[in-house]
Amino acid sequence: MKSKKICMIGRFAVGKTSLVDRYVKNQFSEKYQTTVGVSISTKIIDVTTKFVIWDIAGFEQKNHYKPYLRGAHAIIYVVDATEPESLQTLDQIIQDSPELKALPAVCFINKADLVDNIMWQDQFNTKINQLTKHSYWTSAKTGDNVEAGFVALSHLIS
Repeated sequence: MKSKKICMIGRFAVGKTSLVDRYVKNQFSEKYQTTVGVSISTKIIDVTTKFVIWDIAGFEQKNHYKPYLRGAHAIIYVVDATEPESLQTLDQIIQDSPELKALPAVCFINKADLVDNIMWQDQFNTKINQLTKHSYWTSAKTGDNVEAGFVALSHLIS
């Protein structure tokens, strides 16, 4: 079985851990869980492939995350639909690590269930399209589009 290292990156509190828990365990917790360093989860995709998902702690500390990215097969960018600043964090990550642009990637625009709090603007779509052509409005809470995003990523790296 081939293992594929998938790195989830994004700002502190955008829902990376909740998305992993929804995908791997089909669970959601209202309790906030801070990731320290990295949390690694696995999920068997099919008889030939296993995802090893690296949920990397928030990216506010400059360059602390770079060692975790080594050997990645793909990237999941995560932004918070209710917090436009989370997209600025991705801009900074790409400036600091331009090699990420060479990897297959999807973007999860998370917290889509918080309809009244969404602060998304059309210009943000342009920024995301510079990272990847594959973006999904997701909700770790309801599970909307989480599986679809991971399936799309599996097709990009197979």
